Amino acid sequence: MIKFFRKIRQNLLMENKTGKYFKYALGEILLVVIGILLALQINTWNQQRIEDKKEIELLTSLKEEFQYNLTSLDESIKVNNKVNQSCAALTQIIRLNSLEENPDLVDELLINIGAFNSFDAITGVSSEIVNSGKLSILKNGAIREQLGNWLTLIIDCEEDILFRSDNYTMNLMPFLMERFPLANGELTKKLPFDKNNYLKTYKEKSPFRFNLPKEDLMEFENQVWHHKHNHDYVVINELNLKDFILSTITMLEKELEKQ
Repeated sequence: MIKFFRKIRQNLLMENKTGKYFKYALGEILLVVIGILLALQINTWNQQRIEDKKEIELLTSLKEEFQYNLTSLDESIKVNNKVNQSCAALTQIIRLNSLEENPDLVDELLINIGAFNSFDAITGVSSEIVNSGKLSILKNGAIREQLGNWLTLIIDCEEDILFRSDNYTMNLMPFLMERFPLANGELTKKLPFDKNNYLKTYKEKSPFRFNLPKEDLMEFENQVWHHKHNHDYVVINELNLKDFILSTITMLEKELEKQ
């Protein structure tokens, strides 16, 4: 092709057709420019297609990750709601001073209030996007901001989880261990993550009886209340996280529909 154009230029010069030569040369330059522009445009289209494909992959992976977290969070909320219910039931028994009348129920409730759960979010995809420079691939600014807020929310919730656990271990448990045969809780203990019933529990009740003087009732109520109070923060955090996850999944689904 290049030889063909060169031959035309040579013939025009030999025939002393300078005007036509310059016109032809100008046309040839325009063709070259147009060719370059087309090549650049095609390259841009290809690059955009690759980025669009990457974006769809990221959005799909994010949706799957948030859906997994939603399922895990729902399980945690269910377990932690039972803790609150057990705290309320135990408080009622304390106020009625009817511990001796309901020993089996008290044993069960003492186990229940310690069976709290901690939601551990999976953040592999979202963390990689934020920390590896892939955030710019996502065109939706609201989704980019949502991912940053998501990682921050999880960190903020961890403080309340640790505070609840520390208070239960350092305050409530020492109080209970001095006054109640906690081993009785083994008869009714269930672990939510024991899907295949691997847990082996005691078959007989403890030979010891609880020893709670009447003057300790108020402290007992306060201990249970303090545990519930710390637990409430975790529960509210989880419910807020659920709202956040649901809104994020909706945003991701809408963005995927545009693709």
